[in-house]
Amino acid sequence: MTASQLFNSYWWLIFPLFGMGMGLVGMLGHFRHRSETLKLIKTYADQGKEPPAALLEALRSDEDRAYNCRGRRRGSHWTQVVVFGALAAAFGYFGYYGEGGSIFISLAIGFGIAAAALLVISIIRALTSSSLPKE
Repeated sequence: MTASQLFNSYWWLIFPLFGMGMGLVGMLGHFRHRSETLKLIKTYADQGKEPPAALLEALRSDEDRAYNCRGRRRGSHWTQVVVFGALAAAFGYFGYYGEGGSIFISLAIGFGIAAAALLVISIIRALTSSSLPKE
């Protein structure tokens, strides 16, 4: 098998490899940020001072920050509704009118169903978040 045949057969592997590389870069950046924050807090502790609250907040885990919805904008849930609505419409259109072969039509129908389910979930989230009292 020549190099061009190998590339023609497995060109799509570029995307998962790129995604894994970007994930690695993100993890390394997150690790470096936390390490630098801990070093800065250690210098405050060595001086006998209380570190600023912003430094301690920076060390909170991403999961804790994800459940803290006070800082979210009001329209962010509706943005998800628009995105998943557009995806569901596009995949549904291609699944119904598509001419790319049965495999592509089947994929479009499957992804259309998934996008429609996420659309319903995002509508429910948007409606329930707008009815919650402001803190």
